[in-house]
Amino acid sequence: MSPAARSDKEAAPRYLLVDGHSIVHSWPELRSLHNRQPAQARRELIRHMSDLHDSGRWRVTLVFDGRAGGKEETPKDSLAVLYASGVQTADSIIERIVQAHAGQGEIGVVSADHAEITAVESFGAFGLSPEWLRDELRAAGQEVADSLEKYRRKKLT
Repeated sequence: MSPAARSDKEAAPRYLLVDGHSIVHSWPELRSLHNRQPAQARRELIRHMSDLHDSGRWRVTLVFDGRAGGKEETPKDSLAVLYASGVQTADSIIERIVQAHAGQGEIGVVSADHAEITAVESFGAFGLSPEWLRDELRAAGQEVADSLEKYRRKKLT
């Protein structure tokens, strides 16, 4: 099922796995920042993904290559940020997560790597482009802004 076809009333969780460096290199503003300050480009993407996660539209996991493996310390139910170890890649971590959670909810994978998209689709996830992610961020931001405006109006009456 495509993300647009899902109604808000469905109970199954929606998971979004994001190949971090694929997005950094796909978005011109992050690619430019990465050329000067790689860590800052990652932090900026983490901020964007945290906003999407916090919107409630998706449970987001952001996966990066490198940094000797591991997971950022994050509170329960917040954005998960994973780093592949030297013997792994972000792709292999994403594929393992998709296989382990197949059938437990909707799983989307965002990557510019067509081979990776083909692999995760063979495991039952659906592949999404970096452009789709940018549109999803805009839509989530608009939903949050609309909710805040509605709350403010209600509070004033």
